[in-house]
Amino acid sequence: MGTKQLRLSDPEQIRKRIDEFVGKQINIVLMDSTVVFGTLERVNATGITLQNMRLKKTTYPFVTLTELYFDTNA
Repeated sequence: MGTKQLRLSDPEQIRKRIDEFVGKQINIVLMDSTVVFGTLERVNATGITLQNMRLKKTTYPFVTLTELYFDTNA
């Protein structure tokens, strides 16, 4: 059994499908090439709230997101 990765790299695609990942662990890539890993807590019209592994919640506007990665077992 391996790992399958879903990668969303188009801003419109991210906005359309982000609701599918609420409550799941995701990786996001920001405009400055920083990668953040955490649990997607909520989605609103302007951005997302992600809880990192230290249980700190941070809000990221959609304009700062360039990619989203989601790993599943395949």
